[in-house]
Amino acid sequence: MIPAPVGRERTSGDGCRRYMPLHYTFDTRNTLMDHEEEYGASWEPDIRAQWRQNLRQFTVELIHEFGAADFEAKFTDYRALGAKPMSVVALHNVFLAQIRTAFAAGAYYPALVGASALGERILNQLVVVLRNDYRGHPATTDEIAGWRSFTKWGQCTDALAGWGVLSDELVDQFTRLGKLRHRAVHYNPGLDNTDARDPAIDAVRLIQDIIRELFPPFGGPPRFIEGTTGQSFLSSNAETQPLIRRFYLPACVLVSPRYEMRPMRREDGRPWFDVYDDGDYQIRYPTLTDAEYADHCNDIARFWPESTDGQSD
Repeated sequence: MIPAPVGRERTSGDGCRRYMPLHYTFDTRNTLMDHEEEYGASWEPDIRAQWRQNLRQFTVELIHEFGAADFEAKFTDYRALGAKPMSVVALHNVFLAQIRTAFAAGAYYPALVGASALGERILNQLVVVLRNDYRGHPATTDEIAGWRSFTKWGQCTDALAGWGVLSDELVDQFTRLGKLRHRAVHYNPGLDNTDARDPAIDAVRLIQDIIRELFPPFGGPPRFIEGTTGQSFLSSNAETQPLIRRFYLPACVLVSPRYEMRPMRREDGRPWFDVYDDGDYQIRYPTLTDAEYADHCNDIARFWPESTDGQSD
């Protein structure tokens, strides 16, 4: 086994390999807490006891994260946020975490402005990073091709939708978020004598939905290979898309079906994985279709019997 570096470019000898997202962020504590509300009544006593212990641990973590003062209100606001979307790593994940912290702390107006500003930043990032790939496209106007930054959201969404980057649903979500930004930044008497919580939670949920839809590390066709268990791998066709090449591949490892994920700790102490790949897989299997790759991943012992001996290279 050899180390599989993040962001490695594909070569002519990598026909048996696919890209697997490795660098992404998530916070599923809200989802786990929802499980008790939905399914807890049917749990066995020992499972419920274990869950109560987990819930106490979550609560301690949240107290350390948000502070003990007015914690009940902070907990309510944290629960209102829902789960943080899983997303391939980009700077917007850092900013989203700050926005969620602001909302949970009761700083609703900063959360409102932050969420809507992040939406504008993502629109600008998408256009600026991708426009060279669509230089000759009819949706690439002179303004889109030449301007350094954009304040008119409609220009961005029109171009991105024309390029096939944004779905109709994403355009609608960006449009709604843009209206919230306009009402928040420009004087609007509707915010007078309010704490801005309602528009803030709307804005945060919108930006979370946008990120969840644009940058998921897991999923199914057409972006990901169908039928793999445990992990998701980018399909061969997806690799040709500018959005995938510019935003996904730098956060992925390129691996054969015979790879290992070895536990490690990041610099901040959080647990994660180093990935190692079989450097010789292409000798036996020079190329694999996406369907064949899924078959190999799901039954590696059939295609590489030596992997059942329990020995790592």
